[in-house]
This record gives sequence, C-alpha cells and structure tokens, in this order.
Amino acid sequence: MVPVSIAARFERRERTADEMVEMIDGALPRLQANALGEEKAGRLCDDTIKTLDEIGVFRMSSPREYGGLAFSTEEQGRVYTSVGKIAGSTGWVSWVTTTHGRWIAMFSKKAQDEVYGMDWMGPRISGVLAPHGPGQARRVDGGFMLSGRWPFCSGCRHTAWSILGSMCQMPDGQSDMIMPLVCTADVEILDDWAVSGMKGTGSNTVQIKEELFVPNYRVLRMKDANAGRWASTPPVGQVLFLNNFIDYTTITSGSTPLGMAKGALDYYRERLEKRGIIGTDYKVQADAPVAHLQLAEAISRIDAAERLLSADCNELDRRAAAGEPSDDLFQTKIKFDVSSSVRGCCEAIEILHRGSGASTIHEANPMQRYARDIRVATVHGHLNYETCAENYGRALAGKPLFGSFSNLEKQIPVG
Repeated sequence: MVPVSIAARFERRERTADEMVEMIDGALPRLQANALGEEKAGRLCDDTIKTLDEIGVFRMSSPREYGGLAFSTEEQGRVYTSVGKIAGSTGWVSWVTTTHGRWIAMFSKKAQDEVYGMDWMGPRISGVLAPHGPGQARRVDGGFMLSGRWPFCSGCRHTAWSILGSMCQMPDGQSDMIMPLVCTADVEILDDWAVSGMKGTGSNTVQIKEELFVPNYRVLRMKDANAGRWASTPPVGQVLFLNNFIDYTTITSGSTPLGMAKGALDYYRERLEKRGIIGTDYKVQADAPVAHLQLAEAISRIDAAERLLSADCNELDRRAAAGEPSDDLFQTKIKFDVSSSVRGCCEAIEILHRGSGASTIHEANPMQRYARDIRVATVHGHLNYETCAENYGRALAGKPLFGSFSNLEKQIPVG
C-alpha cells in the first residue's frame, strides 16, 4: 500500500501515448528554441524539464501504484521518438532517466517509497552501469560502503537519485556488480561535460571521494535483477514489469536517434519550396531531381529503422506477456537491430544535411545539431554497429559471445 501522503500527489489524469506525442509535437517549436542555450549550459533548461514533466514523459516507466503510467515498450518508444525530434540531448536525457523507473520497481518497497515519496519535478533517477562498475563497494554490517567515479551520468543535474553500478566482493567469493541507489545530494557532480555532440545531456562524471554507506534495502545484485529475483513484488497487471530490464533498456535506446532523423527530415521538407540550389538553375529545391533522390533515400532509411524498432518492441512486449525468458540470441539480436537502426538514421541525417545548404553551419540551426548528436550515438559503446554486428554473427554461427548472459555488466546501454 502506498502511503496516503504519496498517493495524494499522484491524482493526475492519465494520458495515452498518442496524447503525449500530440502534446510534444505541439510544444516542439518552443522546446527546439531552448536547444542552443541548453548546449551552452551543458544541461536541459527548467522550461524543457517542466514541460516534459507536465506532459507525463518521466512517468512512463513507473508503476501505477506510484502515479506512473506503466506504458508498454512500444508505447514508450513512440514517445521517446517524438521527444528526440526536439533535439538529441532532450531525447537522450528523457530516455535514460525515464527507463530507470522500470529499474526502480525491482528495488525494495522501502527504497521505492523513498524515491517516490518526495516532491520532485522532472526525472527522479539517473545512473551509470558500465563494464566492471566502475565504482567500488565493500560489504559492511547492514549494507555497503561505496566509492568511485562514474562518468557519463546523463541527466544527473535533474535527478534526485542515481543508480551507480559498482563491483563488490560477495560472501560467496565472487566479484559481482551491484546496483546501489544513491541520493544525488550525496555525490559530487564534476564540471567535465565538454563534448562535440549531445552537449545538453549534462552527462557529467559523478564521484564519491570518501566512502558512502548505502543500506541493504537500497542495493540490488545485478545477477538477481537480471534473473527476476527482485527485492519487491512486481506490480500486478502491468506487462512492462514482466520483461527483462536489460532488453527493455536496449530496445528503447534506439528511439532518440530515430526521433533525430525524423526531426531532420521535417526540417528538410519544410524548406524544399523555400530555397533554391546555388550553382544550378533551380530556383526551388523541390524541382531538382537530386532533392527527390535525397528525400527518397532518407525516408527509406528512416522507415526501415522505425519498422525494425517497432517490431522488436512488440516482440519484447509479447514475450513479457507470455512469460517467456530472455536469452543470449534475443538479447544480441536486439542490440544489433538497434545499432542497425542508429546507423540507418545517421545515414539519413547525413543525406539531409548535405542537401540543406550552408545555412546549416549556424550553431542555432537544428540540422547541424542533429548531425553532431547522431554521430555521438553511433560511437556509443553499446550502439556501435561493427561490434554489435560481429557479436550477433557469432551468435548465429554458434560461437561464444563477447559478453555472455552471465556477464551482464558488459551489456547495459546506459550513461
């Protein structure tokens, strides 16, 4: 039972995914106008956070018992895509922080009450899970002592809590990853986010210099989380919480790049009848065969990416509803599918960028921002096409995978 004081704050009308997409599209011009300032500040602005919060974006993956919407994977993908049209940073922060609501549902009831029991505008949870930690933890009576540095903690300046993956020597002698839930007020956020793309994500390094005590009820063992051994009872009647949280996080990571490609396409099409092509006799770009070719090639890549992501989201939802467990082949396939979709979206944006003229060099122009941000997505460790393709090929050929299902610290696409 949710405490009355918490439940009272959740008396808000639920919205459908379609309604949310419509509201995001309506706010698109204003939120896009925030993007340049957000890049310079290295974080999203209060207006963007407040607008997305009021629409309900940050509640999509939280349990209904805590005022969440518990949208299906497919529904969330459509909303993240819509947010990605605003700017890559806006979409990325929304995806990273919102999907963590699905993770929090695995924690103890006491931990969930702490997360949702506080007044907070915007996303509640950020975090970093990467190979081998990168934090360190040691067991003590009643919990763990935590220390370390966690780079790429996207959206950390907007959240109240962070899940900071750490390696720990367990009682059985194994060194395993744990998922400690830490109050953001207890970590130091370094001013080190100076990058070429995704500038507004505020993916700063967070650190804990002196050891911090984290009680047992705010810690999950990674292997337990993956195997469905939760510290609480899964929310009833909400299929979202029956899926594998790694698969869910992986497949939704492709939505923001898809949104960027759609945003770039909208920008290109809006100007077809408004500009000519210098160096030719075409006074209107829409009359030029090269524009027709660019448009067809870009749309084919975007449509292919959307169909691939939608099919995987629906399959994940189907498996969850049917109670089918995840496996190496499926996990490797969706990682490859996401990386393929991101590569296709990047190619689409490059085509559209080349066809949009020199005016796109201005830093306020959304096209150059899409181009820079999508490049960051393609080099993300978990979205790299060549790595994902090789691993999927190994699975299809019956060869050992780079990161086996029992070695999941190598599989999480977060940060």
